[in-house]
Amino acid sequence: MTASAPVAVIGPPEPAAAFTAALDQAGLASVRYDALPVDLSPYTAVIVVAARYPEPERLDVTGLADYVHAGGSAYVEFALDDTGFLPQGELRTAHIERIFTTAALPGIEPLHLLDEHSSRAQQVVAPSNAVELCSYGSVAGTHEAVFGPSEVTFPALLDIPAGEGRLLYATTALSHHIKGRYKPVRRWRRLLQVIVGQLTGVQLAEDIEVFTEPRVWVATGEPVKLVVRSGTKPPASDLELAETQPGRFESDPQYLADGEHTFAVGDHQVTVSVGPRAERYRRMVDRAIAWYDRAGMFYDAPDGSKGVAEGFSNEIDAEGKLPFRPVPRGDCFTQTAHAFRMYADLADFPRGRTIAANLMRLVVEEEQLTDRNQLFGSFEPRGARTDLTGTNNLFADDNGWISLFALMSGHTESGLRGVEALIRTSSAELGLQVDPWRTPSTLLVKGWEEISQSPIEDGLDLTSHWQSSAQSAYLYAYGLTGEQRYLDRATRGLDHMARQHPRARLETSRTCEAGRFLLPLVGAYHYTRKPLYLETMRSLAGYLKSRQGPDGGFAEWDGKCPPSNEAYGVDEASIFTVNGDSVTDQLYGTPFAAWALPLAYRVTGEPVFQELAHGVLDYLSRIQIDDPDDEQLDGTWQRAFDFDSWEYFGSNADLGWGPYCVETGWSVAPSIIGAMLYLTGDTFFPAAPEPGAGLSTLPASIRAEFDAIQAGQPVPVHFTRREDGRVIRTQDGVQAVLGDLIAGGEPVWARNEPVGSYEIYVRGADGHVHHTYLDDRVGQGRWQQIGELTLADEPIVAFNPGANAIEVYVLGEDRHIHHCSMIDVRGGHTPWEQVGTLHFTGSPAVMYDEKLGTVRLVANDTAGQDRRTHKVNRWHLPWQDYSHWITA
Repeated sequence: MTASAPVAVIGPPEPAAAFTAALDQAGLASVRYDALPVDLSPYTAVIVVAARYPEPERLDVTGLADYVHAGGSAYVEFALDDTGFLPQGELRTAHIERIFTTAALPGIEPLHLLDEHSSRAQQVVAPSNAVELCSYGSVAGTHEAVFGPSEVTFPALLDIPAGEGRLLYATTALSHHIKGRYKPVRRWRRLLQVIVGQLTGVQLAEDIEVFTEPRVWVATGEPVKLVVRSGTKPPASDLELAETQPGRFESDPQYLADGEHTFAVGDHQVTVSVGPRAERYRRMVDRAIAWYDRAGMFYDAPDGSKGVAEGFSNEIDAEGKLPFRPVPRGDCFTQTAHAFRMYADLADFPRGRTIAANLMRLVVEEEQLTDRNQLFGSFEPRGARTDLTGTNNLFADDNGWISLFALMSGHTESGLRGVEALIRTSSAELGLQVDPWRTPSTLLVKGWEEISQSPIEDGLDLTSHWQSSAQSAYLYAYGLTGEQRYLDRATRGLDHMARQHPRARLETSRTCEAGRFLLPLVGAYHYTRKPLYLETMRSLAGYLKSRQGPDGGFAEWDGKCPPSNEAYGVDEASIFTVNGDSVTDQLYGTPFAAWALPLAYRVTGEPVFQELAHGVLDYLSRIQIDDPDDEQLDGTWQRAFDFDSWEYFGSNADLGWGPYCVETGWSVAPSIIGAMLYLTGDTFFPAAPEPGAGLSTLPASIRAEFDAIQAGQPVPVHFTRREDGRVIRTQDGVQAVLGDLIAGGEPVWARNEPVGSYEIYVRGADGHVHHTYLDDRVGQGRWQQIGELTLADEPIVAFNPGANAIEVYVLGEDRHIHHCSMIDVRGGHTPWEQVGTLHFTGSPAVMYDEKLGTVRLVANDTAGQDRRTHKVNRWHLPWQDYSHWITA
């Protein structure tokens, strides 16, 4: 073989392409084969990529082993071998473990990370003569393992001497980095270049990065620079470059005409667009709106009538795809609804109003809790309400957003009930949420009064993450109704937080807290003009300015980061590791800053807020994913973006919402709400109400509802079937949809006074009897089908005090009357039993006979005769008994 001989690349075209790109970059020729050739002697080196990843392929390496032992160099990855030439080990998925460099490699320092998204790997033991170039381990860090290697590691890439030659063996498919979207991209690309250099002895070219600052796009009339990062003097450039710091070369600021401009630095080119902000922001909004459809966020109902999905989960699979996350979150529904309502007006897009109306209808009708207990008024944050056992934590932040947008959408009563529920769970002293996690059991056991008098612990009085949405909802309720109590509740908490500023509980980071704190401060200053709020906003602006990168984003700082390798990936965490990581958070931070900053400028008129608003909206427009071939992600944002390496990347330590997740609410909707607030000049909060104006009687009536519940005052209840077949409960004027059951007839119910509940029965559209309950304490139950009996008429129910049971009678399709009892309030019903042998035309009339101490039945048989019987209560028998049917 000669130095000019090609490199043999063995494997399918897609994984082989990752190495052929590295070979091309090194100026080396290559030949690809599907299988190992018999004669490898003509080749400078041999590269064998994984053909069946995520499953390993069994190889016949006899010829390859001879080639290496004779002095050849080969790279093999993730393969099985019966000869012992290749290292072997147990197959496993690296869930928390990540790859990091253990040796200094050209262009990659030791302990630098290569995230590979739960890759499949072989847990091998390194041969004694091998050098471990890269390892797997559970290590904390963003770009490097900041606490060093973990205690337990296993090899990822080995350099193994073999005879006169050399084998590089990877225990996973490093070639999968393109398809699998491994991060950071430049480091993965460099790793494959290093492997090529190790195999061939070719000197690797200096890694040169060329970009503009700011990147991608710049607003009309604003400057842009050409920047080169290189360890050596860069090649000839279109613009004169000067070294401004070691390894960084810059041009003078350029003021360019509108349009696209391309600059060359040697063989490298970079393009930047120049144009008006309004056009850029409008394009950003249009593309994000289109993403909802392309990515399937409305399921198979483009009108929003089935809701909107939460988005995509963080765990990138072997195909490079994110798992669809269908969770029906009320906060995502309401934020998306407002975004589409705004877009309908901005773009004359009538479908946007339909989507918004349908999403809000689902939230108001099916997610608000209307049982008359301490959960009343809150919103089930994870889908349609169900019984108490299926109710999630009633998170204060989710409930604040839902209540706010319910008010904004015109569902005033529903929104004010949500606001009142938040007030009832806030501290009477500070006006802040006592327990933002608000478990149903805590609310029911403690009750509103005890919660309102409880201390706020763990710094939760100083977290805008948990408090800001409720405060914003109070403020909007005040602007809408003029009710002073709402303003007082908001300002009481904001006064406390503003006076303590900059002290804060850092739920995700100081940067996220700053972005989230702005919105309620804007609303409070809008209504009060209190200097404290303006001073706090200025302080927040100063902080955000200090964290702003050259492209406009705000770097994460002071976060909830793993304090050790052992703490990595086991809890919710920030998406950066140490201060100085150039990472922004598009879930908890950037969108909320983009939402609040245009409003801060509008309410204060101070230029710093306009500058920051321009910066963060410019940034969102630059990092919006632009890949028309990717239906999942084109037009959206993922959680973590590294503005130094210019890619979606961050610490993957968060157990729930990692750097690659996408959220319809929290991320996409707030981002475009901010852009549309800028474009339209909308003030978001209503104008300050005139004294005595507004819907002043409605807050009083809502408050009276809660007072009556707290006092335990009973109110009548009524159940009916809606046109679409859903069963509706009406109690004290408040309606609730009972589950997703489609009824075929009108519901019937009976009061079970000894246990304090209503028992509700209905003939379903499937012809069977279905039952639920409304318990005075724990609220509504779930629908349960009672047996397989098919009905020919509506059920009849009555409470039988003599047996302490609910009696249920129906006419079956066999024309016999059938009966069952609910003898244990939550233990179910007795089996259906036939009442006699006669055939009837309809269900019986049922009444309780105090003299007999049981229920009497009257029904018309098929011969036209009225018949009657009564139930005999027999406590010692598992079945029921009846007297004979006689002519009435």
